[in-house]
Formats: sequence, C-alpha cells, structure tokens
Amino acid sequence: MYIRITSRCNMSCEHCCYSCTEKGEDMSLDVFRAALEMDENISIGGGEPTLHPLFWQMIGESIANCEYVWLATNGSQTNISLALAKMAQKDVIGCELSQDDYHDRIDQDVIDAFTNMDGRGIRNVTAREINAGRCDFGSDEGCVCQDLIVEPDGTIKACGCEDAPTFGTVFDTEIPEDWEIGECHKEQGALIS
Repeated sequence: MYIRITSRCNMSCEHCCYSCTEKGEDMSLDVFRAALEMDENISIGGGEPTLHPLFWQMIGESIANCEYVWLATNGSQTNISLALAKMAQKDVIGCELSQDDYHDRIDQDVIDAFTNMDGRGIRNVTAREINAGRCDFGSDEGCVCQDLIVEPDGTIKACGCEDAPTFGTVFDTEIPEDWEIGECHKEQGALIS
C-alpha cells in the first residue's frame, strides 16, 4: 500500500504525476495509523514525505508495525536524507533517492550516500516516465502504481490518477472483492466512481 503522508513538495518536477506544490495537505496521525493497520508492507510518499512535520514519528511507527517500509525522497532535506540512506544501508527500511535532470540541485553528500548502496539507492526517472497528466505516463503497460493509494485525507484510491476509483477511506473501506491489486483502473472501468 502506498501512503501519501503529504501532498506538499518543495520541488516541481516535470515527471511527477501529482503536480505537488509547497502548499498542500498533511496526513493526520489518526489516518496514518489506520492505514498502517491495512497492510504490513507499505510505501510512504507524497509530495515529499520528509516535509511532513511528523515524519520521524510516522517512520518509527511504520518500522514498529510493518514487515517492510519503503520510501523515496527528493533529497532536499540533507540531514534527513543522510539518515534515511544509513537506515537503508542497514536494511531498516528501503529508501531510494529520486534523482534526475528534473530535480533541483541537492547536496552532493546525499547523492554520494545513496550512490554507495550497491546500485539500489538511486532511482533515475527515464524519458518514458514524463508525466502526461496521469500516472500511466502514456505507457502501454498501464498504470505504474502497483498498489492501492491512501491519500492524505484517508481516501483509498485504486491508483494515483486523479480519476481513479475510490474505495472508501481507511476508516470505512469498500474495496470490491473482484478487484486485484496491481490492475490499472482503466481495466476496472465499471468501478470508477
């Protein structure tokens, strides 16, 4: 499950399917805790997740309650990013630095910390992934979101597209029995709400 703990970001990368800005919504701790109860393997995202004022508390609760925790960062918060790289190197969490030509410059120490992770620490965004206004990036392979998305307000969506079907909230979930995680919402046309 992908948990968007914030819709805020301090960069405006062309490839971002969320088109985040510095203004946005942060997930409440109650919503976050309810989302943690839904899956033991989570990805934490945003926007830029490190901007959430309760970021470290959420990371701690995730590690304590989940089997696997993964996140990506844009690396803009230097000290936080360096700490995340160390946690990933020790296999406490999975973490990648999203680094490519579309991002603002970040501290070289952050890039080096993620580079020294045996090739698993830096995620480079390719030309295919440039946002075309949807999270499928114009791909023939369908949506790149391979799991349910929990929005900052607790709404559960089939993927990251704006027009994706919603499946209730973390407090009142309505996931259809015949829906399979990983299916693009375009293949679930009857479910679009």
